[in-house]
Amino acid sequence: MNRQEYLDEIKEKLLGLSEEDIDKALEFYMEALDDRIDDGLTEEQAINAVGTADEVAEQILMDTPLPKLVSATVKPKRDMKAWEIVLLILGAPLWIPLLIALFSIAFSVVCVIFSLILVVIAVVFSFIVGGIAALIAGLVGIIAGDGIIALAKLGAALILIGVGALLFLPCKSLVLWLIELCGRFFKWIKKQFVKRKNK
Repeated sequence: MNRQEYLDEIKEKLLGLSEEDIDKALEFYMEALDDRIDDGLTEEQAINAVGTADEVAEQILMDTPLPKLVSATVKPKRDMKAWEIVLLILGAPLWIPLLIALFSIAFSVVCVIFSLILVVIAVVFSFIVGGIAALIAGLVGIIAGDGIIALAKLGAALILIGVGALLFLPCKSLVLWLIELCGRFFKWIKKQFVKRKNK
């Protein structure tokens, strides 16, 4: 396979994306092939080094923003016939609620992940702020001469600050993991569109 056939095969797999996006992607891979050929590889070796047309097309689709990918996937590849439009309209009571349900599920998963992140941050923050408040109250109590109550407040302050400090690193790791989980979820959704596009 020569370079032009390779690029044509990639272009064929990207149909549905805008011409501008396809041209930009093909230009990048054309330069990648040229660089490898300039380094002394043959055209076929350069193509093997860059990857198969399927791999390159999938990478381009994965790098495409999700809204563009959705519009490219949903856009019909040909004009619809009258009977297809009628079926689409008659099926609307079925597919519109299903579509709304799918978007609602995706939105609720993201909301749950972000609410978990906020809860974890709020717990750690409340321990530290509560500890600082108890520390100030204990110091004021010692100055006022409250004695045992002031010492109890200082003890509670140290416990709260200590628990907050102990929870900080595990909670930081948990927050980073939840953010990564959200990113994986979006990547999974994107992969579903890429798979549908490649079928």
